[in-house]
Amino acid sequence: MVRNSGSQLRGSPFVLSDAELAMHVGLALMAELGATRRATKTVMRWTGVSDRTARIWLHGQASPSGAHLVALAAASPAVMKVLLRLTGNADLEVGIRIREIEIGLEQALVVIRSTHQD
Repeated sequence: MVRNSGSQLRGSPFVLSDAELAMHVGLALMAELGATRRATKTVMRWTGVSDRTARIWLHGQASPSGAHLVALAAASPAVMKVLLRLTGNADLEVGIRIREIEIGLEQALVVIRSTHQD
């Protein structure tokens, strides 16, 4: 049985502070959405949080809770990539890139098919 001392594991490469997590998530959101009112509204829609909370996350001033972080990762490829990198699973980003390519190809096919029907 492992003793629960309440302390963090020493030497673990995946231990980071809330401030560091907030910075990484904020940078990812800003890179993907920008620093506009629209970005704030998008984060609000994805997570159901208030305007103020969304702005705080976008600026990296606080980190989202577990449930909100999962919601952000589900909606934002940039946040998901950050989480994969922070957990040592950067090689799994390939799956996200493949899905992004698939979506682009599907959109291109819609355009091609619509122009050939006319």
